[in-house]
Amino acid sequence: MTIAIYAQLAVLALIDSTSIGTLLIPLWLLLRPDARRILPRILLYLGVLAFFYLLIGIAMLSGLEWALNGLNGGSLEQLPVIQWVMLLGGAGMLAYALAPNPAKREKQRAIVSADSSAGVAGTGTAGTGTGAAVAGAEIKWHKRLSKALLSPGGIVGLALLAGLLELPTMLPYLVAIRFLSNSTLALPGEIAVLAIYCLLMLIPALVLVLLRVLLGRRLDPLLQRVRATLGKIAGETLLWVVGIVGFLLLRGGLSVLAPDAPWNPFK
Repeated sequence: MTIAIYAQLAVLALIDSTSIGTLLIPLWLLLRPDARRILPRILLYLGVLAFFYLLIGIAMLSGLEWALNGLNGGSLEQLPVIQWVMLLGGAGMLAYALAPNPAKREKQRAIVSADSSAGVAGTGTAGTGTGAAVAGAEIKWHKRLSKALLSPGGIVGLALLAGLLELPTMLPYLVAIRFLSNSTLALPGEIAVLAIYCLLMLIPALVLVLLRVLLGRRLDPLLQRVRATLGKIAGETLLWVVGIVGFLLLRGGLSVLAPDAPWNPFK
């Protein structure tokens, strides 16, 4: 493991920190009038979510460790099928993210905004297709949050639900797992790095919690601006995530398939 790999893991963790589960749901909870009273439950939510991510990562690393033992301790990237999947998948994701297609970006923005605006009133989009989706998401998430806050068990359930819903989109996390599985660290060391990764994912939300404790309702204007900004850039952010992950996968595939080729920009 080099400093560059640790830096890439930190960047991936910070990307993961802006997801619906790690940032938007805590943001919605902090915007509630009783935010100070429910701060312990917000922290419980974040802790359970991070632990859920950690358990998923440990399960994946353990499975990869078992597979690597079948390769006599070799790298998973030694498998040709893995190399080509990384190369073709990374190239496709990067091309998709960079393709100049305004309609695609509007579609992504509309889809993600429907989720990121959930639980927040006054979107001003009533009567449109996107507005209807946003309104439906608002009602659904408002009910989920209100019900979850009734008990610690409800908060645990909310965190697990958020984690499960995000499993299909955990692209940065999957890339981080790949980095660790191909490192020289033993499994306990990989798990320790993964635990730090999961903690980094909570940093933005924890900063907002601390600011809420210090500033109280004076923080509301800032929280509202953050929510509005995240809603506006949600579609573009998703494309950035796809592009970054595609770049990393493409580089990893080329570094194995064509490490000395003169046309390889990653050699």
